[in-house]
Amino acid sequence: MGLRGNTTAGGMANRRDKQVQQDAVKAHGLRAVRSVCGRSWDDVKAFSDTEAFPIIVKPVESAGSDGVKLCRSAGEAEEHFHLLMNSQRKAGSQGAAVLLQEYLKGTEYIVDHVSRDGVHKTTLVWVYDRRPANGAGFVCFGTKCVPSESPVAQELIAYTRGCLDALRITDGATHTEVMMTETGPCLVEVNSRCHGAAGSWMPLARAMTGYTQASLGRLSDCHLHTRERLCGCLPE
Repeated sequence: MGLRGNTTAGGMANRRDKQVQQDAVKAHGLRAVRSVCGRSWDDVKAFSDTEAFPIIVKPVESAGSDGVKLCRSAGEAEEHFHLLMNSQRKAGSQGAAVLLQEYLKGTEYIVDHVSRDGVHKTTLVWVYDRRPANGAGFVCFGTKCVPSESPVAQELIAYTRGCLDALRITDGATHTEVMMTETGPCLVEVNSRCHGAAGSWMPLARAMTGYTQASLGRLSDCHLHTRERLCGCLPE
């Protein structure tokens, strides 16, 4: 159709795959989560035997924390592994694979960008308010904005842009979740889309900054126009 997009070359045929993301970030020299991916318990059992608990067990393709569970024993991890392999995720995938990951201790942030020709413009940085509730380990109660000039935001922005480069994302919107650990930022996942939550964040973003991720430089310009220059809230 002659539209702009992101390459599928270099192993990026399915960049939604969370293992593909972690492998690419690690190969780029950035901190990545320890993990293993498999379609049978035998594929991942060695990781379960050696990694300190708790660990995270989640689908390789999912959205909105769908299927993500903090498991505190090998038995619980195996049970959840089989549940995920034999049920359909709300994003539509079924039986793709399951990830076992180290449990990242720290504070989870969101770093939203709009990119054009490999130039990444940060729209907002957010911090999650996650707490245990209803038998789950990390229920989202909301998000708060983080000043872009703060040291933590600057470190998160630099790390996130490195992740986008590692995933060969050059054009469009991204919604990246990053855990700030005691050793620095570590990728949770990159979503090649705008910030979600049914757009509930848009009035706040517009009131604080005068724009939203969807309107910044007109998001459609990232894909449709060859001469428009993408505007941004931060200097390059």
